[in-house]
Amino acid sequence: MNIVLIGNGIQANLGALYLHNRFGDQLNITRIGPSDRGGLPVVGESIIEITTHFMEEHLGLATYFRDNHLPKYALTYYFKIDPDNPEDRTYSVHCNERAPDDLREVPDWKGPMNQPPSWLLNREVFDRDLHRMVDDQPAILRVYGMVRDVEIRPGGKHLLSVEGEDGLNQTVEADWVIDLTGRKQLLGRKLDLVVKPEGQRDCFWFRLKGFDRSLLKQVNALGPMPAGPGEEYHYERYYSTHHFMGRGFWIWIIPMKDADGSDMMSIGFTSHPDHFDGNVKNIDDFLRYTDQSHRVVSDLVRSGTTDDTNMLKKYHYVVKQVYSADRCAIVGDAAYAPDPLFSNGLAFGTIQWDQIGEMLMQDLEGRLEPQFVQSLSEAMMGPVIATQTAITNWYPSMHDPFLSAIRLNWIEIAYFYVFLPLVVNGCHFKPDRLKLFKLLQNTSESHPFDISPDLIEARNSLGELRPEHFVYMGKEKVNRRAMEMLPDIRGIYEQGAEGGRIRNEYSRQILEKVKEVTLG
Repeated sequence: MNIVLIGNGIQANLGALYLHNRFGDQLNITRIGPSDRGGLPVVGESIIEITTHFMEEHLGLATYFRDNHLPKYALTYYFKIDPDNPEDRTYSVHCNERAPDDLREVPDWKGPMNQPPSWLLNREVFDRDLHRMVDDQPAILRVYGMVRDVEIRPGGKHLLSVEGEDGLNQTVEADWVIDLTGRKQLLGRKLDLVVKPEGQRDCFWFRLKGFDRSLLKQVNALGPMPAGPGEEYHYERYYSTHHFMGRGFWIWIIPMKDADGSDMMSIGFTSHPDHFDGNVKNIDDFLRYTDQSHRVVSDLVRSGTTDDTNMLKKYHYVVKQVYSADRCAIVGDAAYAPDPLFSNGLAFGTIQWDQIGEMLMQDLEGRLEPQFVQSLSEAMMGPVIATQTAITNWYPSMHDPFLSAIRLNWIEIAYFYVFLPLVVNGCHFKPDRLKLFKLLQNTSESHPFDISPDLIEARNSLGELRPEHFVYMGKEKVNRRAMEMLPDIRGIYEQGAEGGRIRNEYSRQILEKVKEVTLG
């Protein structure tokens, strides 16, 4: 069976390695794309457990990550108590904490905790090395050029018109075509599948070198602190993805390792045009807005030197479907451009490779049915739409530390007790478990990642915020069973029910505290 991957970015190379490792000589894999990606910007330096699980289990990259990249122990969020006071550095700080025995061990790891749950990637380094890994596999055919057109034929035997970098044109035949062209969206545009939803995003980002990392700690941090050395819960907070929230925007800070081993950071400013009254298009704009909101961030940036800058305006899109019974698929940035708030862009792509692997296996065995292809397509877009809806709903109150803390904890409980166990246990592609993935569908009656109206009403009754108003969650919201491989679906339901109880208890504590304040 001939499989053609159109593209030469991270998802194309991940997919080529995955399909080669899983199917061997059952598939003839061809990757078509430019030899040099040019000046196109990369995103996705921070990965989550779903991505890590795929890359370590299917591609064997744990040792590679240990040797070339930084560990990531948490997502850390900074909610400013007085968002309109530039001089104030008081933050309600929230993160997902873990116990050392809650994580899989990486042999010979020398870092501050020997079991990192995920990684902070230097994408240029990772993309380069991933490209080399594919090139080292002689069974993967590489064609350097651009696919100018695709003739999709029902049932397969598609024809691709390729313009080679050597100036020669050729036609390539494929049983399956997988579009990995990123924002060019070759198949999405050709088949009129691209949708630009309401709730657009703008993003400006850059990399920073030679900075003073101690400046990141120059805040009055409220909430649970990481435990000291030797205590049960301990990690260095620097090794996390940092998020600073503002009026209609948020800022990411991602530590990483430069190619020479020195400290480096990816820093970005993501905003919602309907809720952010401004335009960040260069470093001066970035510093002007951070001086007004998060001086700790502007101090950090001024302590170093900026490397490169990138910008995307109103970039958010999705496609109507990602798989077709005609044996074609749209994967990764070619299918969706999600808000990076929860670092799940690459994770969605790895979910798709599991699904594509299942479809190819069934096709090789002559039992792939159109209805199953459609079910997988719907299952894939369920969590994409649900998470993006929840984030879109967050932007109007992103500057409100109380509501932001509630939204964060609500979403993370859903992730650790529902989303992560479902993916680890193959509910996104196994036919007998696929119905469980509908728990992540975003419907008019159910928003699995969005908070309940009574919590919004409670915030409205609270008035001016004080530090004692917050309810903190750390290790309580991290499901220690989330990475377990379970023999049947009962264990998955049990974890979801446990997450529901934790969410209900958290909501009860918030409502009780608000009641005490308003009546007291």
